[in-house]
Amino acid sequence: MQINYGPYIIKTHELDQKLSVQVTSELGEVSMREEDHRAHDFPNGICFHIENPSEKPEAKGLKKYSFGEYTFILGINNSGELFLFYSVKLSVGKKIIDGKDTLNLAFLKDPKA
Repeated sequence: MQINYGPYIIKTHELDQKLSVQVTSELGEVSMREEDHRAHDFPNGICFHIENPSEKPEAKGLKKYSFGEYTFILGINNSGELFLFYSVKLSVGKKIIDGKDTLNLAFLKDPKA
């Protein structure tokens, strides 16, 4: 499934009980800011930014998206960065697929005794 959110294109794919999320834009190359430690209202947020955008993205309010059992919230701040907020019940992994940063969201599993 593909979502257009401002200038960002969010592609999602559910496979093997995981949700893959990849963010791109026609304004430039998009990457995750892993070193981003700025405070925001949610403890589980990931920041994406467009490197050298041809124009600055406009701020956009928060919007919730659901894919089966997976839910996340998107928002664009005044600097044009996209934030993806996810549930504390999810674990997040990062992979490179087709040369682009990709998130894998999966539900946390209870440890077996």
